[in-house]
Amino acid sequence: MYRLVTKYQLFGLRNEHDAAHQHNHMMLRPVAGAPEAFNTEQAAFDWALSNHEDLRHHPEFVVLPVHHMVMADPMDV
Repeated sequence: MYRLVTKYQLFGLRNEHDAAHQHNHMMLRPVAGAPEAFNTEQAAFDWALSNHEDLRHHPEFVVLPVHHMVMADPMDV
């Protein structure tokens, strides 16, 4: 039996200026200070709620699934 494991990451939305095209656009950037991956979406939201200082540059953020792993049950190997 196999199971799918998903890891999540916290990304902040930042307004950045594109000098070549003379317009602003929103960019997703990893939040500095946040762990590289969370085990659940809720864990990422909980971290965001308790780390206001790390999110000061990202008043808007999203939590996205960043990678999936297929894990084998040790009893099947």
